Formats: sequence, C-alpha cells, structure tokens
Amino acid sequence: MSTGTVPYRYKDKIIINPLMRGGILREDVKKKICEEGWLDVGYNVCFDCVEGRSSLISKPGIKSFLKEIAHFVGGDDAEHTFGCRAAQFSVMKTVSEFAKEDGRTNIIITDPNSHYSTNIAAEMCGLHAVEPPHTGYPEYMVEADRVLEKIEEVEKESGKPALVVMTHADPYYGNIAPVEEVGKICKEKEIPYMVNAAYTGGVKPIDMKDFNADFLTLSAHKSMASVAPLGFLVTTFVWSKKVFALSRSKAEWTGRVFGKKIPNVFGCSVGGLPLVSAMHSFPAVRARVKNWTDEIKRTEKFIERMEDIGDIMLLGERPHRHHLLHFETPRFWEISKTQKKKGFFLAKEMNKRGIVGLHKGLSKHIKLSVYGLSDEELERVAAAFEEIAKM
Repeated sequence: MSTGTVPYRYKDKIIINPLMRGGILREDVKKKICEEGWLDVGYNVCFDCVEGRSSLISKPGIKSFLKEIAHFVGGDDAEHTFGCRAAQFSVMKTVSEFAKEDGRTNIIITDPNSHYSTNIAAEMCGLHAVEPPHTGYPEYMVEADRVLEKIEEVEKESGKPALVVMTHADPYYGNIAPVEEVGKICKEKEIPYMVNAAYTGGVKPIDMKDFNADFLTLSAHKSMASVAPLGFLVTTFVWSKKVFALSRSKAEWTGRVFGKKIPNVFGCSVGGLPLVSAMHSFPAVRARVKNWTDEIKRTEKFIERMEDIGDIMLLGERPHRHHLLHFETPRFWEISKTQKKKGFFLAKEMNKRGIVGLHKGLSKHIKLSVYGLSDEELERVAAAFEEIAKM
C-alpha cells in the first residue's frame, strides 16, 4: 500500500448519516459495475459518443435514461449535472438572464431552511436571495402565507422577483415545505418556481406537476442510490429551450463552434461512474418510492423509542414526513461532560458498536436517518442509543 492510499474505514458498518442513507449503492449494483468493467477508465461511457455530449449518447442509453428520469418526477426534459448544486446553478443562470430580458428585479425568494448551495448558486449568478421567516423553535416550519408576504413585499419595493425557491425536504430538520401551495402562488403571479428535491427525489413519490414547478433539482448521490457527484435538472417544455439552450459561441481565430454543448451544464456533464451507477440503480429507485409510507411508519416508531429514553426531543414538524431526523439531546450532552472525549464521545461510542455517520464533536444536537435499514439494523441503532444513555 502506498503512503498516499486512504483505505475506506467504514465498510460493513451501519450508516446513519442522513446525507448518505438515500445514496447507498445496492450490492447487486456494485457487483454489476465491477463485472461489466465500468471501473476500467474514467469517462467510460464516451467510447461511442457521436454528437459530443454525454446526454446524447445512446450506447449506453443515456439519452433514453434522462427521458425516464424526467418522466419519473413528472417533468418533460432532463439533463444530468455535476451534483444538485450545478443543477441549481443552471436554473439561477437562466432566470438571471430572463429577469434582465423581462425587466424583473434580480431578487429571488428562498425558503429559510434552504441548503447553502442554493444561496451560493444565486450569488454566482448575480442574484440577491431574501427569505421569509420560519416558525422558529421547535418546529422551524416554512409557511406559504409567509412566502406570499415576502413576494408581495419584494413586488412593492423592487418589482417582480426573478425566482421563488422551495427546498422540498430541508437538510436541517427534514421538514417538508408547502411546495404545492407556493407553486399555486407562483403560477398566479407568473413567477418562475424551482423546487430543490435533493432529499426527496428517489426516496418518496413526487410529481413536479403537482407542485406547479418550472424546475426540479435532484441529487443522485443523496437520494438515488448513486456514486457522487451527480445531480439532475428536470424542467418543462416551456423552460427547456432556455435552460438547455445550445452554445452559440464561435472562436474568433479558429472559427470553432460548439453547437451541441449546453453552457448551463458546462458544455457536457458527468460521463463516468456516477452516471453508470445511477442508471443501474434506477429500476430499484423507481420501485422503492412506493414503500415510502412504510418507511415513514418505521421512522415514527424510531422517533418514539428515542424520545422514550428521556431528555431527547425531535425538532422539526410533527408528525414527521421525512427520514432526516434532528434530535435535541440534552441527555447525551450531560453525559459528555463526564467523558474524556467530551462531545466526541457519542460518535465514538456508536462507532464502537459498528454504527457510523453521526457528526463528530456533537452531543447536544444530532442528525441521523434510519431510512432503508433492515429491522435488525434498526434495532441495533435504537439499542445502541439506549445503552449509551445509561453511561
């Protein structure tokens, strides 16, 4: 082993990190990837590329796969991207140009629980993000009425917003935003609307038509059982020609043109293992969303068991409608004061029991997920917390 080799230390561990649970590769997919030789070279899908863009490749069937992705979430057209954040950038770039052409303000409205990448994408595209308030402790809910108030405030002070963004399930509390209600508001006010479904698309049934969404962004490595980094941008026929517009650039000296490239996805997107893994995983992903109700019931039982320990409380909406769980844990915080490792003790103790993914150094608040765990694995996780609480 060379000194630069970093071994993977978490093989055969139970992973409870909520960023990871929906992205875990199935054993049969890992086996297929190895058997079919997809590990031999980096851009392994590009041998039969004819048109110079990975989304147009038919061997393997990437072009038809993207049509399936769009249909899966109720959209008309899709492109794969360098993670969900690149999909969000594509939307922000498109609406920033649209706003200028249409005489709109450069202000966008984002929910107060948005992922940081939403705000970074807006900043990169010269857009100014403003937020309505959430309901505060302990639920931190986003309300459609507050979104409407913020829209009307922006309209009165600056003009029509360039975009409204809702994070379908937020990465802090796992709250489900009122995406349908906000979609109706945006449709009535003729404001472009994006739903970030990084934590929902691939684990629960969604249809962007129900949201009246113009754009839906997905994360394959968070919620579609795929290797990182990979995302998808799904849109409607109305917006497809804008967000997926082809390059019109012509090099001054050589006269080169790049007419099949899409500037908003950096010309040509991920063409290697992440895309292959998503294609292999998709049949199982498409099937597993039908089990969402059962997953939520199992999650509810786990919440009850955690709170029965005492001095532990779930933050976020109740009843909870997503697998990401954020617990306030004064019980473990008090124990940490007696431990040599202080706040690091909890992650260490769980690791000793073969359970990984808790944020190291935190014991006053913890985030985790039991999505997709077997009954035996879920029992081990719950029992581990109960055992540690007695220290």
